[in-house]
Amino acid sequence: MAHWVDAIPTFVVLTVVLFLPGWLVVRALGARGLEALAVSPAVSTGLITAFATVAQPLGVRWGLVPLAAVTAVSFVVAWVARRLFGHHDTELHPARRLLGRPQPDAALAIAIGAVLALATILPSIGRPDELVDSPDAVFHLSRIKTFLESGNFSIANPTLYPSGFHVWVGTSLLTGSADVLPGTNVATVLLAAVVWPIGCVALVRHALGTSRLVTYAAGLASAAFIAFPTALLGWGVLWPNLMATALTPGALALMLQAARSRRVGQWLAFAAALPGLALIQPNALVALLVFALTWFITARVRAGLMGHLAWRVVVRDLATVAVAVVVGLVVAPTVSALLASTQSYEWKDKVSVWAALVEVVGGRVLISDVLWGLVVLMVLGIGWIALRARAALPVVAMWLACVVLYVLSASSTMSWTALVTGYWYNDKIRLASLAAVPGVVLVAAAAPAVRELAGRVPALGRRPVAAALLGALTIPVLTLGLNGGTREQMLADFFRPADPSKVILSRDAQASLARLAALIPPGQGLVGRPENGSPLMWPLFGTRTLYRSIPIPPAGDGIVIGTGFDDMAHRPDVCEALARNDVRWAIDSSHVYWLDKPERSSGLKDLAKVDGVEAVRTDGQYTLYRITGCGLGAGM
Repeated sequence: MAHWVDAIPTFVVLTVVLFLPGWLVVRALGARGLEALAVSPAVSTGLITAFATVAQPLGVRWGLVPLAAVTAVSFVVAWVARRLFGHHDTELHPARRLLGRPQPDAALAIAIGAVLALATILPSIGRPDELVDSPDAVFHLSRIKTFLESGNFSIANPTLYPSGFHVWVGTSLLTGSADVLPGTNVATVLLAAVVWPIGCVALVRHALGTSRLVTYAAGLASAAFIAFPTALLGWGVLWPNLMATALTPGALALMLQAARSRRVGQWLAFAAALPGLALIQPNALVALLVFALTWFITARVRAGLMGHLAWRVVVRDLATVAVAVVVGLVVAPTVSALLASTQSYEWKDKVSVWAALVEVVGGRVLISDVLWGLVVLMVLGIGWIALRARAALPVVAMWLACVVLYVLSASSTMSWTALVTGYWYNDKIRLASLAAVPGVVLVAAAAPAVRELAGRVPALGRRPVAAALLGALTIPVLTLGLNGGTREQMLADFFRPADPSKVILSRDAQASLARLAALIPPGQGLVGRPENGSPLMWPLFGTRTLYRSIPIPPAGDGIVIGTGFDDMAHRPDVCEALARNDVRWAIDSSHVYWLDKPERSSGLKDLAKVDGVEAVRTDGQYTLYRITGCGLGAGM
């Protein structure tokens, strides 16, 4: 744990950069309370990413000073916007305007959620500089390193990609508080242990009320699921999706607050959060749209059943929504090539509808056991909402919508389902994580359900505090208590796989590559099979590697070199590609990380047999070669 204590300054910097700019802006717009805090990271990320991208063509090197200037200007613009558009909003008490209204119960509930998350996450990861063994990690770490080395934090550097996560982490690391790998790990812990509990408590209080029991139950429920945040801390690695999902409950809470209060300032704050969510992971916007439509549909049906609306009006509104949704689903991929590409992802591990239901409802995602404690809590929560808190029935409908999306993704082989699930890459793991957003409300609702049941026991009926305590503690007992080892083992397997072929780069391998990297003159390029872990020499040691992702891109100089390096003597195109990229070194290893598409690096195997390279040094499983062919050796 001493290593994590050393990471506290990095944690503080990441927190300030993530929360402070957005918090100032949303307060200037008129949002207050826990909702303002919960949504501020999305606003901050939008500001940082948008202005970092604009800074590049203006010739401004992005950094903390430009960030401070952007924050100040945005605060002024937000204050003016509220004066122009929100002047009809009810004026707040001066103390409320300046500092907000403290909510001790909410703060303690968030702290409870944070402690539970840290207690399960930190020991499982091990150390801040532990490398998660996932091919996506190579891409994300390399992108952050590219931002830091170039000073260009544009979402188009080097290719267009939603880079809210990377820009936030990179901007924070400009302080020099940590290297890329430990800094990124600390950032993901911050999302899981701070951002997520804040959003969960805000959402639960809007859905179920602000009683102490419900508030504390929200903090406990934030740590109830394995599908989120545990799974996305290591699987994929879906760090941008982790960030987007962690921010979704806070944005949803503010949306519900604005819809009920009709305060313009709150709507402006919600609108200010949307660009940031899109720049982190666009499917966050789709998720909010799904939740909003589900809430609207459920509210309309309920109004019809209660006689508040004529059924012809209800049917008309539902038909309008259905037509709009179908048209949108069909048209969207035709106007967006990026979306069409996202929807084209195919997964081979299809299961039956029943198996899919067991996975998503029973929490059996990436694990072999059904989480029966979680199932019991959700059943109790749904029952209590149906009998005692019917205003929260739309949340149950939101959860059911996520279940339907999951089942479509996990079981359907029909092509049309990609129109619906393609926003999440047709990936059931992302959808299981999304189901945790409304799922937290259902689990939190189990606490008052247990309290009510306990109150019928004579011994507890006369002790309401004991009954409430029993209701709250039921949540961690049935989740962390029954399945704590399962979640810890899942996370440990992500960072320390037992299968050597699943390890990208062990600590010994990192040490070997660090020593070999010291032999390469600064600025000169290196090529090697991505499967041997060499692309990580860029984010870890600053060695300018040709490949910065796994696998090799399917086009460009990378594929030319990857498939033709062993025949450079007869391939002028390979020599031209090497020269364009100033690649003068190559690296080989007996270690090969598991991966498909090995044909893309077929020319980089067995370098000892390749004409045009000269062995320089072997360290551990790695051998560094100087490229002497293509006339490149003369410039050494």
